[in-house]
Amino acid sequence: MSVPLRAPGDGRPVGTVTVASALCGGCAPHPQSALAEATAAVVEAELRARTRPPERALLDAYLTACAQQDRPVVAFAGHSRLVSEAAGRLLAARDIEDLERAVHTELREDAPGSRLPCGATVQVVRHLGETVGAVAVLEPAYGRAPAAPAGRPHTTLAGHSVPWRHATERAAQLATTRAPLLLVGERGTGKTSLARELLGGTEPLVVDAAEGDVHEALPADPRGSLVLRHAERLAQPDVAAIVAHLEARPTAALLVTYTPGAPPGPCLQRLLDTLAARSVTLPALRERPEDIRELLTAVTPATEPGQPPLTWSLDARRALERYPWPGNVTELAHVVRSLAQQRRVVGPVRRAELPDPVREGSAGRPLSPMEHAERTAILEALRRHGGNKARTAAALGIGRATLYRKLRTYGSHP
Repeated sequence: MSVPLRAPGDGRPVGTVTVASALCGGCAPHPQSALAEATAAVVEAELRARTRPPERALLDAYLTACAQQDRPVVAFAGHSRLVSEAAGRLLAARDIEDLERAVHTELREDAPGSRLPCGATVQVVRHLGETVGAVAVLEPAYGRAPAAPAGRPHTTLAGHSVPWRHATERAAQLATTRAPLLLVGERGTGKTSLARELLGGTEPLVVDAAEGDVHEALPADPRGSLVLRHAERLAQPDVAAIVAHLEARPTAALLVTYTPGAPPGPCLQRLLDTLAARSVTLPALRERPEDIRELLTAVTPATEPGQPPLTWSLDARRALERYPWPGNVTELAHVVRSLAQQRRVVGPVRRAELPDPVREGSAGRPLSPMEHAERTAILEALRRHGGNKARTAAALGIGRATLYRKLRTYGSHP
């Protein structure tokens, strides 16, 4: 039985408390769960007690504001932030930047307990008469996109990183109009899963160009929903069949998945150009490592009765987050399922149990011209923002974890 230890305030994992005992098929929950949870609570309380007095004052105010479950709360102290899980789901990086500017304006005007125009209530936190920070409590509607019109599809796929949210929200927005949609991305990024989600639970006809003879598999009645996989494998007759399908029904519910690779032929290129106006590119898993933790839960198979759930040590999860995953989510799911089926020990998965490439990480390699250009742009943005990585990531439109990964990849230590 393992219980994660989380740092005060931001909730980041800093370790685990593990209690081992004999398995009991009829015991639910785990017979030592109460001991593990109580020990973790004591350790976390000690971590809170060891923070410096000004930090503790801000942390206490933040935790008090978060006492109500699923409440969106953000605390600011200089360049540091504490963001509750509800606020993290609600706000993009730029939303937090805007909120921070508004809070700092209120602090300069010394308006304790004020309410910002955006609907957030601000509490100024002081220690020994000096301001040490502020806590903003948001209205649940702050930062959300406008209410979706009736019939708009919602995606439930795992992931809350900025790149993933931008891609899926854009796809959901395009899917409100009944017309063909092109989903682009590396293999294993979840294109087909997203296509099924966007069709709102209906069971579409799925045609795979990798299996050939697409023109024979197309429905005679074009009114149904159709998912065309592996468009990069379309032969010329199949491209012609797809074009005829679109001409017969310009508003067909057609979702096409495409994995870039070798340059497409002229016929396929014309089809891609036709679909380009309504296309979305899904990010690779290496571009959203902050989603690994949520994905681990999503891809882990259900345990047999009496068997403990699969959990992960902090060191193992860090290795998973640093690995570039050339096969993306599909590769991650394969690794997790193989571990779940083959391991014969209890307790969290350790780094030593991971496959060699994942455990050891990728070897260094020379940077391409495009990567050199990206590295230069990142370093210039860091210089403009005085080395502040949170502001740099927001300015570049990427997650902070993505920025750290790119800095490591390009040999510039964060």
